[in-house]
Amino acid sequence: MIREVKKEDREPIIRLIRATKNFSDAEVTIAEELIDICTGQPEQKDYFAYVAEVSDHVAGFLLLGPTPATVGTYDMYWIAVDPEYQGQSIAQELDAYAVRFVKGRGGYLLIAETSSQPSYERTRAFYIKQHYEVLAQIRDYYKPGDDLVIFGKKV
Repeated sequence: MIREVKKEDREPIIRLIRATKNFSDAEVTIAEELIDICTGQPEQKDYFAYVAEVSDHVAGFLLLGPTPATVGTYDMYWIAVDPEYQGQSIAQELDAYAVRFVKGRGGYLLIAETSSQPSYERTRAFYIKQHYEVLAQIRDYYKPGDDLVIFGKKV
Protein backbone atom coordinates (compact mmCIF):
# COMPACT_ATOMS: atom_id res chain seq x y z
CA MET A 1 0.00 0.00 0.00
CA ILE A 2 1.29 3.46 -0.90
CA ARG A 3 0.05 6.41 1.13
CA GLU A 4 0.98 9.98 2.05
CA VAL A 5 3.68 10.44 4.67
CA LYS A 6 2.51 11.21 8.21
CA LYS A 7 4.54 12.89 10.97
CA GLU A 8 5.03 9.56 12.76
CA ASP A 9 6.71 8.14 9.62
CA ARG A 10 9.70 10.48 9.98
CA GLU A 11 11.92 8.22 12.09
CA PRO A 12 11.09 5.00 10.20
CA ILE A 13 11.88 6.78 6.93
CA ILE A 14 15.20 8.07 8.27
CA ARG A 15 16.07 4.55 9.51
CA LEU A 16 15.21 3.20 6.05
CA ILE A 17 17.39 5.82 4.32
CA ARG A 18 20.31 5.11 6.67
CA ALA A 19 19.88 1.34 6.23
CA THR A 20 20.49 1.65 2.48
CA LYS A 21 24.03 2.89 3.32
CA ASN A 22 24.04 5.01 0.15
CA PHE A 23 23.37 8.44 1.60
CA SER A 24 25.68 10.86 3.41
CA ASP A 25 24.76 12.56 6.67
CA ALA A 26 24.13 15.76 4.70
CA GLU A 27 21.70 13.92 2.43
CA VAL A 28 19.90 12.41 5.43
CA THR A 29 19.55 15.92 6.88
CA ILE A 30 18.00 17.09 3.62
CA ALA A 31 15.55 14.18 3.73
CA GLU A 32 14.59 15.14 7.29
CA GLU A 33 13.98 18.73 6.25
CA LEU A 34 11.85 17.72 3.27
CA ILE A 35 9.78 15.29 5.35
CA ASP A 36 9.21 18.08 7.87
CA ILE A 37 8.04 20.40 5.08
CA CYS A 38 5.63 17.77 3.73
CA THR A 39 4.15 16.93 7.12
CA GLY A 40 4.31 20.36 8.75
CA GLN A 41 3.17 22.52 5.85
CA PRO A 42 0.36 20.61 4.13
CA GLU A 43 -0.61 23.71 2.11
CA GLN A 44 2.74 23.81 0.27
CA LYS A 45 2.83 22.36 -3.25
CA ASP A 46 6.58 21.96 -3.86
CA TYR A 47 7.15 18.52 -2.33
CA PHE A 48 4.94 15.44 -2.01
CA ALA A 49 6.03 12.46 0.09
CA TYR A 50 4.71 8.91 0.16
CA VAL A 51 5.57 5.63 1.84
CA ALA A 52 5.06 2.06 0.76
CA GLU A 53 3.83 -0.03 3.67
CA VAL A 54 4.19 -3.76 4.09
CA SER A 55 2.43 -5.18 7.16
CA ASP A 56 2.38 -1.75 8.84
CA HIS A 57 6.13 -1.33 8.24
CA VAL A 58 7.54 1.56 6.21
CA ALA A 59 9.23 -0.40 3.43
CA GLY A 60 9.74 2.35 0.86
CA PHE A 61 9.89 6.11 0.51
CA LEU A 62 9.12 8.42 -2.42
CA LEU A 63 9.43 12.20 -2.54
CA LEU A 64 8.75 14.21 -5.67
CA GLY A 65 7.53 17.58 -6.82
CA PRO A 66 7.16 19.95 -9.73
CA THR A 67 10.42 21.37 -11.04
CA PRO A 68 10.43 25.14 -10.46
CA ALA A 69 10.08 27.34 -13.57
CA THR A 70 8.92 24.46 -15.78
CA VAL A 71 5.56 23.38 -17.14
CA GLY A 72 5.05 19.64 -16.70
CA THR A 73 8.48 18.56 -15.46
CA TYR A 74 8.75 16.85 -12.08
CA ASP A 75 11.75 15.86 -9.98
CA MET A 76 11.87 12.57 -8.12
CA TYR A 77 13.98 13.73 -5.20
CA TRP A 78 13.95 10.45 -3.27
CA ILE A 79 13.07 6.86 -3.97
CA ALA A 80 14.43 4.36 -1.47
CA VAL A 81 13.52 0.90 -0.22
CA ASP A 82 14.45 -0.69 3.08
CA PRO A 83 17.12 -3.33 2.33
CA GLU A 84 14.92 -5.94 4.05
CA TYR A 85 12.28 -5.36 1.36
CA GLN A 86 14.46 -4.90 -1.71
CA GLY A 87 13.73 -7.32 -4.54
CA GLN A 88 9.98 -7.31 -3.81
CA SER A 89 9.00 -4.79 -6.53
CA ILE A 90 8.46 -1.97 -4.02
CA ALA A 91 10.71 0.44 -5.93
CA GLN A 92 8.87 -0.41 -9.15
CA GLU A 93 5.53 0.26 -7.42
CA LEU A 94 6.80 3.60 -6.10
CA ASP A 95 8.06 4.55 -9.56
CA ALA A 96 4.70 3.61 -11.10
CA TYR A 97 3.01 5.72 -8.43
CA ALA A 98 5.29 8.64 -9.33
CA VAL A 99 4.36 8.27 -13.00
CA ARG A 100 0.63 8.29 -12.15
CA PHE A 101 1.19 11.30 -9.87
CA VAL A 102 2.91 13.27 -12.65
CA LYS A 103 0.37 12.29 -15.30
CA GLY A 104 -2.50 13.13 -12.96
CA ARG A 105 -1.19 16.69 -12.70
CA GLY A 106 -0.72 17.14 -16.42
CA GLY A 107 3.01 16.51 -16.28
CA TYR A 108 5.03 14.83 -19.00
CA LEU A 109 8.62 14.43 -17.77
CA LEU A 110 10.02 12.79 -14.62
CA ILE A 111 13.65 13.53 -13.71
CA ALA A 112 15.84 11.54 -11.32
CA GLU A 113 19.41 12.40 -10.39
CA THR A 114 22.01 10.08 -8.95
CA SER A 115 25.72 9.53 -8.50
CA SER A 116 28.17 7.78 -10.80
CA GLN A 117 29.83 6.01 -7.86
CA PRO A 118 29.94 2.19 -7.92
CA SER A 119 27.68 2.05 -4.84
CA TYR A 120 24.92 3.58 -7.03
CA GLU A 121 25.20 0.99 -9.82
CA ARG A 122 22.04 -0.75 -8.64
CA THR A 123 20.22 2.61 -8.63
CA ARG A 124 21.30 3.41 -12.19
CA ALA A 125 20.30 -0.08 -13.35
CA PHE A 126 16.89 0.41 -11.73
CA TYR A 127 16.28 3.62 -13.66
CA ILE A 128 17.29 1.98 -16.95
CA LYS A 129 14.99 -0.99 -16.23
CA GLN A 130 12.15 1.46 -15.54
CA HIS A 131 12.68 3.05 -18.99
CA TYR A 132 14.50 6.19 -17.91
CA GLU A 133 17.17 7.50 -20.26
CA VAL A 134 20.45 9.13 -19.30
CA LEU A 135 19.86 12.75 -20.29
CA ALA A 136 23.13 14.20 -19.04
CA GLN A 137 26.20 13.48 -16.98
CA ILE A 138 28.13 16.24 -15.28
CA ARG A 139 31.69 15.24 -14.47
CA ASP A 140 33.01 15.76 -10.94
CA TYR A 141 29.70 17.33 -9.84
CA TYR A 142 29.55 15.97 -6.29
CA LYS A 143 33.32 15.77 -5.87
CA PRO A 144 36.27 14.82 -8.07
CA GLY A 145 35.50 11.42 -9.56
CA ASP A 146 31.80 11.52 -8.62
CA ASP A 147 29.60 12.58 -11.52
CA LEU A 148 25.96 13.64 -11.47
CA VAL A 149 23.92 11.34 -13.70
CA ILE A 150 20.56 12.80 -14.74
CA PHE A 151 17.88 10.35 -15.84
CA GLY A 152 14.56 11.26 -17.40
CA LYS A 153 11.41 9.50 -18.49
CA LYS A 154 8.53 10.80 -20.59
CA VAL A 155 5.30 9.74 -18.90
